[in-house]
Amino acid sequence: MKKKVYAYLHTHWDIEWYRDKEDFTLRLIEVFDVILDELKKNNAPFFYFDGQTMALLDYLKYRPEKLQEVLYYIKNNKLAIGPFYISADSYLINFCSMLKNLDLGIKVSKDFKQKEFIGYLSDIFGISNSIFEALKLKNIDKALIWRGVNPKKIKNNCNFIKNSIKTTWLAQGYFNDFFHQENNIENIKNYLDKISKYSSDIMLLPIGGDHLGILKNANEKIKEINSKLKDYEIILSSPFEYFKHAKFINTTKQIEFLDNSNTYILQGVYSSRIYQKVKNNKIQNILSRIVEPFDYYLGSNYKNYIEDIYKTLLLNHAHDGIYGCSIDDVHKSIDYRQHKCLLMLNATLKKLIGDFKKKYKINSKSKDKIGILNLSNNNNIKTVKLEIPYLLKNAQLIETNEGFCNELLYDINKIPVTEDITKIYTQLIEISANNKFEFNTVKIKKPIKKTKLTNTSIENDFIKLKIENKKIYIINKKTNENYTLKLTDIIDEGDSYNFSPKGKRKAINLKESKIFYDGNIESSLLINFKDIKLFAFLNNHSKFIKFKAEINNKTKNHKLQLTLNLKDNIKETTSDDAIGIIKRKIDYNYNMQDFMPTRRPYELKTNSYPMQNFVCANNALVITKGLNEYEIYQNELRICLLRAFSTISNPKNKTRAIPAGPDLKTFDSQCLFKTEAEFILSFGNYKKGFEYLDEFQQNYVVIDGQNDKNINFKLDEIQENEFVYGINSEKKICYNLKNKKISLI
Repeated sequence: MKKKVYAYLHTHWDIEWYRDKEDFTLRLIEVFDVILDELKKNNAPFFYFDGQTMALLDYLKYRPEKLQEVLYYIKNNKLAIGPFYISADSYLINFCSMLKNLDLGIKVSKDFKQKEFIGYLSDIFGISNSIFEALKLKNIDKALIWRGVNPKKIKNNCNFIKNSIKTTWLAQGYFNDFFHQENNIENIKNYLDKISKYSSDIMLLPIGGDHLGILKNANEKIKEINSKLKDYEIILSSPFEYFKHAKFINTTKQIEFLDNSNTYILQGVYSSRIYQKVKNNKIQNILSRIVEPFDYYLGSNYKNYIEDIYKTLLLNHAHDGIYGCSIDDVHKSIDYRQHKCLLMLNATLKKLIGDFKKKYKINSKSKDKIGILNLSNNNNIKTVKLEIPYLLKNAQLIETNEGFCNELLYDINKIPVTEDITKIYTQLIEISANNKFEFNTVKIKKPIKKTKLTNTSIENDFIKLKIENKKIYIINKKTNENYTLKLTDIIDEGDSYNFSPKGKRKAINLKESKIFYDGNIESSLLINFKDIKLFAFLNNHSKFIKFKAEINNKTKNHKLQLTLNLKDNIKETTSDDAIGIIKRKIDYNYNMQDFMPTRRPYELKTNSYPMQNFVCANNALVITKGLNEYEIYQNELRICLLRAFSTISNPKNKTRAIPAGPDLKTFDSQCLFKTEAEFILSFGNYKKGFEYLDEFQQNYVVIDGQNDKNINFKLDEIQENEFVYGINSEKKICYNLKNKKISLI
């Protein structure tokens, strides 16, 4: 009997990549015009539009007259869209963005009468566990994946159950353009033989590729091919039909799809154009941890405005966007959208503070009290930063600027004039007790200085940094654990997709260190390297040291890393995923340079891994803002601060045997400008990582002034072990650190 091959026609649509969005959109119009024409002529039974809705929305923006035709084909199961708004990465975006991507995509899809969904992840560079959690929470029970799968870990069966989701692995990927060419039956047979190795009695075959038009006269062409195939019968259908007939095996083990033994996963994207990943981290945190929850507690008055911020942000999350592997013009568009998001968030937050003050009649200035809206997972925030037009009692002044006070800007009965410009003071204060997810009016405390500072050291009761013989030591004062840190650099002959080291890794010489400022609440030490200023900050109560690196990059084609030398070799790491944690066993003696150049068609294994915010190794803890890559070698934990390269895809890359894209030069990816990187160093396991993360991200809102009486009220009930990722107008997104369960409440 011939094996049945369910085939579906599709196109994989990168919104922007080696061409800008405007260029690709004009191609999209032409491509989709032909798709609709082929469906109208009954030359094809079905077309799958890449599991996203943005491409269709872009098409209908310029072809509104085609709306009814599109609705007809979706309603009659001849065209499928969604469930995603855009086809997004699953390692470099947070869980709230994942859910919003699905929420928006499902809403658009249902408006177009789409009833059934597949979590379509055909070209994502490694697939995190978190995306399966997101699909499950949205009641999507099917998924199609490709990159990152090791066949042995799924028992050499392309159909398996992952997190209660029926999942099919596209063993040979989604890109099949040879059907569009003159048919070579032997090539088609060989291709089907490869898929058949991992299939049972039926198989799934995608027909299409990147930005590729539909196979014309598909019914007739497949009929002709079938007449020449001895072992297979191709049935033009849909992936939904395939899922009705396929049998799936159970896999209870938590498998991370981050294996490149079978297909490229292009891990260099975790460190490409870090300056944009840093902004992305900032935008996501303010949006999902501060602005959206604040709006929820005030009645969701700005829900639609916040959704518009998400739509702008998600365009940056489209495949090849936040990855950092597109042409410079694309990344200039990303810069613009990121700037727009930050402006929108700043305006929304100010407006929410103004609305809160009106609602609770907070008018008069107070120099010894403030309100704290604690949106973090920490009880009792001790130190906060705020910007207001007057000085507070017992405050530490950080910076002074000029501007208009917010009350004036948001009073619709007043217009600020030149004389209204005033001084705005950035201050640190210590405050009395407060609880997570509560609002409290609290007293400003008189600080008791506990930091000690010299030109070569900074410490408090918990942690110490000292510099001896040009080496930097981080010391846990309670346990006497310690490790050293240094900045290291190595030549990179790679590209946007893959790091390719050359020569030896060199330590950057520490030139000098000196006191930057010494305050009653927080102190700072400045450590100077060539073209890099590293500021270390420590306050009276903190159990971690905060760092800001100001990098004035003047070198091309290299990789700059923060390197921690730990006492023992690193056998295992724990890092945070988009939600929850992921533990990884480490082959700590592996050095990719020993195996370069790789042989065709393989991509070299690497000891670099993605993280969302933090990584723990041997009780050393690193938490970052948008530094998404860590690397392990023996006892070294390395965090990438900057990676400079010159092209999308280097055809001579020694760590990847086949180009992953065009060799288009990208000058801006050399990062020959000033950038910043922020991180904290401490000690502890992943639970400490979650605890310190909120403090580092400053997930609170300070309300200056007071009314006639103190205001104290609980915003939400939060269980002791629950870590809240975000609160929107519908749900609270929680992860239980004790039982590792994820929930929407």
